[in-house]
Amino acid sequence: MGTMQYDVKSAHGTTSGVLVNYRTRLKGAIISANSSAAARSTIFANNVTQSGTYNIPGSTTCTVTITNHGLTTGDRVWLNFTSGTGVDSVYTVTVTGTDTFTVTTASLTTSGNVTMYADILLEADSYNATAFNVVIPGEGILAQDGIFVGLVTNITATIFFG
Repeated sequence: MGTMQYDVKSAHGTTSGVLVNYRTRLKGAIISANSSAAARSTIFANNVTQSGTYNIPGSTTCTVTITNHGLTTGDRVWLNFTSGTGVDSVYTVTVTGTDTFTVTTASLTTSGNVTMYADILLEADSYNATAFNVVIPGEGILAQDGIFVGLVTNITATIFFG
C-alpha cells in the first residue's frame, strides 16, 4: 500500500499564465466561472511553447505559421495571440502544411505574433456559474516543464500540484 503525499501545493490564476515553472504533477483543480455565458474551456498544459505568426484576413479562418509545428488535424492547442487582436483560447487545428495550420475564430481582420501551447495535459469545460472540482486519480499528470493554465474571460482556476 502506498503512502499519502503530504507536500501538495496550490496556486490560483485569474488570467492565463504559468502557475508552476518546474517539473511537477498536476493533482487536481477547482474551476470557477463568474458568469453563465456559453461554454468555455480551461486548459492545463505542459509549459512548452512554440512561437510563430498568424493572419485572419477578415474572415473566421486564422492561418498560423509555426516552423515544424508537429500537429495533426484534430489536435487541440492553446493560442496566445501576443500582438494584433486575435482572441486567446483553445482551438482545434486543421493542418495545411508542415509549418502551417488553420483554426476557426471570430470574424476578424488582424495579424501578428502567436505563442502556442500544444501539450495539453487536461481540458475542462464550464457551462454555468457553478464552481467545480477536477479530481485526477493516481499520482496525477506529469507536467515535465511546469504548468501553464489557459483561462478565458470570467474563468479562474486553482490548481493542486506536487
